[in-house]
Amino acid sequence: MIAILVLMIVGLPLRNALSVSQPYYVVGSQGQVSLHCIYKTTTQPEKMQVSLYKGQYGHERICSASVNMSDPHLETKETVNCSGSVSKDRVELTVFGLKGVDTDLYRCRVEIIFPPPYLSKYGNGTLVYIPESPDCPTERTEARIQDKPESTPIQPPSLTLILLCAILITTTIVLILQVMNIILIPPKSSLVPQKVPQKGDYRNFW
Repeated sequence: MIAILVLMIVGLPLRNALSVSQPYYVVGSQGQVSLHCIYKTTTQPEKMQVSLYKGQYGHERICSASVNMSDPHLETKETVNCSGSVSKDRVELTVFGLKGVDTDLYRCRVEIIFPPPYLSKYGNGTLVYIPESPDCPTERTEARIQDKPESTPIQPPSLTLILLCAILITTTIVLILQVMNIILIPPKSSLVPQKVPQKGDYRNFW
């Protein structure tokens, strides 16, 4: 009984030696989101493990990285990439590769690896909203695109075609004008006056 009381008394400060808090709500843009986790600890950590979990109870781990405080930068290359940095009381994370279906509650987990004692704590969670990107069509929009017939682009008329049309029109106009001249103006031979025979000209009576 005494040992249990001693463990409870010793364990109580350790339980409260680490706390993690997060903002309630953030909005992503173009498939990425930035969020931060604030942690408070009674020790000065030298080595930490920082993880981000998806879901209300943190079942799906999105990314995880071990961080030395001498080089507090972190970066993971997974299906969803995470990068950021760790300071003495704050974890800054930027998550890449998210889609609209990834809108969910995200929880930070901070683990103090060194120095002992080992401490671990989850944050209260941040609701991350990822707007659907127009560059990433959904199944419904993809079906509409497949059903839509391909439209043939309208090509502007070429210079050669324009010149041929102009020559054809000019030739037609010239021909029409020539026909009109022939019809409206009588030939010159019809305009020559006929010679009337004189009285002394008897050659016409033979």
